Amino acid sequence: MERPSYGYSAEDNPDPQGQPVCPRHPDRVSYVRCKRCDRPACPDCQRPTSVGVLCVDCEREISRQQASARPRNAMGGTIGARRPYVTYTVMALCILAYVGQTVAGDLVYQLGVFAPFRALVMPWTFLTGGFLHGGIMHLVLNMWALWVVGQYLEQTMGHVRFAAVYFVSVLAGHTAVYLLTDPLSQAWYGGTLGASGGVFGLFAAMFVVNRRMGGQTAQIAVLIVLNLVITFTVPNISWQGHLGGLIMGGLVTAGMFALRPKATPGVDRQALARRSAMVHVGIVACGVLLCVALVAAKTVMLPV
Repeated sequence: MERPSYGYSAEDNPDPQGQPVCPRHPDRVSYVRCKRCDRPACPDCQRPTSVGVLCVDCEREISRQQASARPRNAMGGTIGARRPYVTYTVMALCILAYVGQTVAGDLVYQLGVFAPFRALVMPWTFLTGGFLHGGIMHLVLNMWALWVVGQYLEQTMGHVRFAAVYFVSVLAGHTAVYLLTDPLSQAWYGGTLGASGGVFGLFAAMFVVNRRMGGQTAQIAVLIVLNLVITFTVPNISWQGHLGGLIMGGLVTAGMFALRPKATPGVDRQALARRSAMVHVGIVACGVLLCVALVAAKTVMLPV
């Protein structure tokens, strides 16, 4: 069987009849040979393994082959730990924020709650409002929904993409509140809080993921409809935040599937995964920029 040359020729050993020298370091004599390509390898080029010594080139080639054959999740990312660490982290932050609301009272509320009239002065509230809650039942319901949906979606999409969809949905929810609230009404001065915008974004993401993967979509569709009915019938619920998160979560997830580079036979899967990641970064960035543009447009049209 012919052995791979990896770009080296017989000239790499200046004295084939004499002492063997390392192709990478011709001034070094080496009697240790790579188990894969049988070329001499000096101590700096040796890579010990359980089956013997490999040269640095063979080790890199094996690493590339293993990375190319590594299984990918539905979004084209590397399958990592199965534990939903992002879900755990978001839940922990929401619980800590509620403890802070209980202990520090008005201070945490005023620093974190989203209110349209001061949103431009306190832009961080577009995200921090998603960690605060109006009561223990509000917190429990949102954390239960986040736990049920998050542990499935995070494994399917990957940690980073899941986090991106969640937080851009929170941002879109508060953007919708800013965009759709009448600046001449009392609601313009009221606070909006809760993880519901992000949770609705995950509902939409789960619907898109299941539909693209051939999974069950009827149950999640019913769940979305029931929650929308509650949103528009129960008073003191921010329908704008729920609707904004739902739309953004669905659009971003659908865009990730639609624009992901397609795999073809013989393609370098590592390079494909990198391109897929860059495309998905661009999709999330477009979602953020859309929110910024909508906020800017509403600000320009505000009455003096």
